[in-house]
Amino acid sequence: MECVRQIIDSELLDRLYLPRHLRNRKVEVIIMPVENDGNSKKKPIENLIGILHEYANPDLIPLEKDAWARAMEEKYADH
Repeated sequence: MECVRQIIDSELLDRLYLPRHLRNRKVEVIIMPVENDGNSKKKPIENLIGILHEYANPDLIPLEKDAWARAMEEKYADH
């Protein structure tokens, strides 16, 4: 994807909201086209379903049921 990058004075961005800590400073502007993949009507959460599947460890899935309880026991157990 082609993009344009340029360092400019933030005063040139008068039509954009800039937080105070970025005002009156040099800032980098990156302009990239937004690609329309045809799925823009889907809710954002639907686009993320399964995104981390490749990192799943099948051996740990059975342990997920009681993971919160075990973590709290470990954290607050009397040592």
